Amino acid sequence: MDTMNLGAILTLQASKYKDKVLMVCDDQRITYGELNARVNSLASGLLSLGINKGDRVATLFHNSPEAVETFFALLKIGAVCVPLNYRLTGEELTYIIEHSDAKALISGREFTGVIIPISRNLKRVTAWITDDPEPGSGMLSLSELIRRHPAEEPKRPVAMEDESVILYTSGTTGTPKGIVLTHRTQFFNTINYVSAYMMNDRDIELALTPVFHSSTLGRIITYVFTGATFITSKKFDPAWALRTIEKEKVTSITQAPTMYQAMMNPLKADGFDTASVRRVVTGAAPMSVTGKKSLQGLFPHAGFFDLYGLTEASPGVTILKPDAFFQKIGSVGKPMAFVEVKVVDEGGAEVPAGEVGEIICRGPNVMKGYHKDPGATSEALRDGWLYTGDMGRMDQDGFLYLVDRKKDLIISGGENIYPAEIERVLLEHSRILDAAVIGVPDSYWGERVKAFVVLKPGEALSQEEVIRFCGEHLASYKKPKEVVFLDKLPRNAANKVMKEELKRQDKRAG
Repeated sequence: MDTMNLGAILTLQASKYKDKVLMVCDDQRITYGELNARVNSLASGLLSLGINKGDRVATLFHNSPEAVETFFALLKIGAVCVPLNYRLTGEELTYIIEHSDAKALISGREFTGVIIPISRNLKRVTAWITDDPEPGSGMLSLSELIRRHPAEEPKRPVAMEDESVILYTSGTTGTPKGIVLTHRTQFFNTINYVSAYMMNDRDIELALTPVFHSSTLGRIITYVFTGATFITSKKFDPAWALRTIEKEKVTSITQAPTMYQAMMNPLKADGFDTASVRRVVTGAAPMSVTGKKSLQGLFPHAGFFDLYGLTEASPGVTILKPDAFFQKIGSVGKPMAFVEVKVVDEGGAEVPAGEVGEIICRGPNVMKGYHKDPGATSEALRDGWLYTGDMGRMDQDGFLYLVDRKKDLIISGGENIYPAEIERVLLEHSRILDAAVIGVPDSYWGERVKAFVVLKPGEALSQEEVIRFCGEHLASYKKPKEVVFLDKLPRNAANKVMKEELKRQDKRAG
């Protein structure tokens, strides 16, 4: 092969594992050879539409074969995939599609009702493609595009330094930022994963986290790289997951703590055979000590891992392995194979073991930068190091502990939620004068969103009205679960809201 890149990995593995099942999705089973052929046909189809190397293409799918086919087709022609979070509103999707300069949009049939209303606002999109067998007006059929084009390799020159994906995450200013990853950064994340988990072609992994997450995309590349099989579904159902583990003899699982918690419900877990599971990986959010110990009962023959990462690192940074999982409770482990990690003070100097500072990392898995945001890029990438914004400490044995997940970040059910984005929406309400949002502990979600609102003089609003208003402008998971009305917000001399004081008030009230 003339050039190595992420798409070429599928080409190579399809030649070695042609008839082996690569992907199981609900009632579909797809081999390496079948997927590669469909990917090649789609790649040719996209080229025929004028989509070329460097062009950005937004994708909107539930977990599905079409999502994986589209991802690899774009990789093979050097186009840049922009996976969209299907929980976002039309307003939020419009911003990301426009900001990414997407030339095309490829979506699942269930999103046609969302796409058509926003299409008039998408000025740069020239091709609309859907897997709907009866596409709407002006939309092209994904299956027809595949059927009409040959399955030969596209043979386009794609280098490791070329951009592969742009993943959008909400910024602390309330504006989503596009994190640019390259074939190289994702390749080294794959090497880090393989090294950490010792994944191989005998693995069958249950992979139910959303395909728009960097972790899921990184693992899909890893499954292909190792010749493994993965099983996914459009929806997460704990009982279905447990049945699938037993039926398919699943060997490995990677998912968020809330997903494990749902599976640990005795009514759901009782009677299912999980003896085949040898590796259980948790990540995306902290897991309680009780939750970690409960995993042993659900998966009695497994080794347990805890991953710390962030999208800017493709995403793997550190890994807590089975030999220390219960000895180093609260730790997120040691740096992955090609990652360096330090904890530093405000001046960038490394702090002694046990002291809290900002976590920084460097390695070939770190992002290229933020799309069209040189200011944020230079703030995050300094002297070759990625400043994560996360606070932590390192112990004498080199194990990392998270102290706070960024200053204001809320992690609810494994999803990152930034208060500033919700505050911006609240302040758009005609009756609201001031607002602040914090995360408060929740036994199931880890954290839930709580809003503190100051109304304009003489105005009135109910909690339900505030929550409903937020739901009209934000994805459902970002909506406040509680609203507290105050006469004024606590502010410091610089007129900044003192959120720590709000958290203290919440604790006293609780």
